[in-house]
Amino acid sequence: MQKQGLQLFSMLVVLTIVTLVNYNFFPALSITGVTLLNLLVVVTAAYCCDFVVAMIVAFLAFLTINYFFTEPRYTFEVAHAESWASLICFLIVSVVVTSLVKQLKFQTLQSKIASDRAHFARTLAENLAIASEINQLLLGVCHLLNTEFSKSIGIVQFEENDEKNTEDNGAYQITFSAGNIEIPDHRLLNWVSENGKPISPYTDYWTDTITKSKHWLLPFNRLPSKDPILIVGDIANDESIETYAAIKSCVDQISQAYQRLNNSEKARSAELLAQEEMIQNSLLASISHDMRTPLTSILGAATTLQQANLNPAQAMQLNALIASQARYLAATTENILSLIQLESSAVKGIAMDWQSPEEIIGAVAALYQDQGEPTPLKISSSKKVLLIKGNANLLMQTLVNLIENAKQAHIGNEPILIEVVKANERIHISINDRGPGFDESFSTTQIKKFSSSTSKGFGLGLSIVQAVAKLHNAIFTIHHREGGGVCATLSFAAAGMDPPNAG
Repeated sequence: MQKQGLQLFSMLVVLTIVTLVNYNFFPALSITGVTLLNLLVVVTAAYCCDFVVAMIVAFLAFLTINYFFTEPRYTFEVAHAESWASLICFLIVSVVVTSLVKQLKFQTLQSKIASDRAHFARTLAENLAIASEINQLLLGVCHLLNTEFSKSIGIVQFEENDEKNTEDNGAYQITFSAGNIEIPDHRLLNWVSENGKPISPYTDYWTDTITKSKHWLLPFNRLPSKDPILIVGDIANDESIETYAAIKSCVDQISQAYQRLNNSEKARSAELLAQEEMIQNSLLASISHDMRTPLTSILGAATTLQQANLNPAQAMQLNALIASQARYLAATTENILSLIQLESSAVKGIAMDWQSPEEIIGAVAALYQDQGEPTPLKISSSKKVLLIKGNANLLMQTLVNLIENAKQAHIGNEPILIEVVKANERIHISINDRGPGFDESFSTTQIKKFSSSTSKGFGLGLSIVQAVAKLHNAIFTIHHREGGGVCATLSFAAAGMDPPNAG
């Protein structure tokens, strides 16, 4: 009402100004000019004001023409039939123009609303299609609905109580929101969850005593469930049913996307569980197969040592066998623990600093020298100071694993070659042997835990190398060495260079 009063006052001011202009210039304008200017005021009122205000302005414009400009002037009498015809025509044209302008404006507004809703529907559908996580989906739709409908939007979810031996099973919490919104009465939320029905004045079961709420509550599931509930706040008393229907339609689409992602996450969880069980089964199978032989050897040797008729040479041989098999079991156990720690570090991260590849290789070579290693190592490195960012202990363990693999395959007296070179802004550390090599079709993507190409071992060496490379954003490659053998290479980003996205 206040809005209409302000509109009427504004148009009266405009009509007064136009009347003064007509009055002062009436001899030049004549009755035709006056009529057209007043008709312009009517059209302006029809476009800018409510229909009632526009009709009042049209009638007042009719009266000003009659009073000020129709003979006899300054009365509401009409002296000639032609003047009556002109006035009546003006009034009819004013009413018709007002109606047409209002209809055109309404159709234009509806067309714009339809266009905006279509654009919003496309945007919503695109966001629902590309959403890959439930949290991303719920947060995105809150902001989309808030922007489109200018209302506070929230997502309520039931949070179960982890504590046992308590009567409180959980509570509803607003997990995502856009705008200022309060959590509704929990009894209403329970009712919506238990019945799968929305709460709003446009439902048959809305009552002022039971379900009345200052929010609209729309469940994601039409069946009883603990699925999320959409809350719509900032509800006006005269809110249209069209707005409610539009939001409800959006919730139906959102619920479908939510169910899709929810099912996808359940499937992923089941797949991860199956993979974990498969890995555990593989580990148990490998342990039962590969650890039984060395344990049997140790047990047999220890039993034989208990015999009294052994000569010193036989006892020494049996002790050496026990020590060898024990070292193998220790190394295998260490590799298993290392792989578990690396997989945990992939989530938590590891401490890194700038390291010298030459110093790390020197420490590894010294380790083999202290052990009296019969297989010689040859180191070839750049004279320039090279630095890579990494964890020294993990890098040493990685090089040891590569060297151990090379030792098992190496044939002849030629030393195992360890090279450090810088090429294409990257630092490459390579372990080169003269063994039989891999098949032509072999790729590092074929490396699997608990899978070995030899009759003995878990196949964890290369898996550890691959895991360490991933933690350091390095690239691990294996290719044939010219002249025979294998070249296993770790490629790191040089100092000052960004690391690649290692797969």
